[in-house]
Amino acid sequence: MQKTTGLDLVMQKLLGEEINDFGLWQNKPQKTSFRINGIKGDKTEIEKTINLKKITGINGGYTTEDDIGNSIQHFLGQIYIQEAASMTAAQSLKPNQNDFVLDLCASPGSKTSQMADYMGNKGLIVANEKSFKRMKTLRFTLNRMGVLNTVVTCADGTKMGSQSKFTKVLLDAPCSNLGQARINPNVINDWSERLSQKCANTQTRLIDNAVNLLADDGLLLYSTCTYHPRENEGIVSHAMTEHNLKTVKIPLKIKHSGGVTNWERKEYVEGMKNCVRIYPHQNDTGGFFMALLRK
Repeated sequence: MQKTTGLDLVMQKLLGEEINDFGLWQNKPQKTSFRINGIKGDKTEIEKTINLKKITGINGGYTTEDDIGNSIQHFLGQIYIQEAASMTAAQSLKPNQNDFVLDLCASPGSKTSQMADYMGNKGLIVANEKSFKRMKTLRFTLNRMGVLNTVVTCADGTKMGSQSKFTKVLLDAPCSNLGQARINPNVINDWSERLSQKCANTQTRLIDNAVNLLADDGLLLYSTCTYHPRENEGIVSHAMTEHNLKTVKIPLKIKHSGGVTNWERKEYVEGMKNCVRIYPHQNDTGGFFMALLRK
């Protein structure tokens, strides 16, 4: 009989009767998903050579069984391979050409290039990455995708400053990555309470600075690809309590769950139900969490 771990107990508490469906889908291979890059790609032309299926509710999102990683469309930046659930972050923030946007933890550039597409390559995005090595990957992605409205910076996101405030901030925070288990099962073995707490400490500092960089009445999209509430609702609740932010309901058209309202005998502040949790068994995707907050 397999021993029940602390992580198992966390997931059972989060999912209740859905835990068996979650476990079934968690062990299934994940389909390749991708975006058509509107800056360079045309759906009519792309579907002539790639067998694609539209992902309902995700703008520009498709799945395929083709080996698109070696395709000319991928090489030219007409498409971008990206986990389907993660596409919902930029879609929910809805940046437009009038916005001054900050992507605080931007590498490898998935969401930065997606936002540039939504903005018609206009307006301005500051894409920041702490690691110089990862910043080079970010620059490569933006160049391949034809992104022209973005400035790349290399700074610690917990300390980064700006003389101007941003109308929209995307904080896709480094996390314990449990939502990526279908693609990389090792994340389950690597997970621990200690790792999750370490991530939460960094996430708290990041969101504190993200709020400082956000203009009054601006929008902050916080997201992770993990499940533990301390890295998700716990961080959102902290930001709301310390900075007087309010959650905004996200009109998402794919299956999802609301945020948890309490955890480990702690009640979170009102508004957690506006948070979004996406699990593998709901849409055949990876796992994802996000919350949209207004300053």
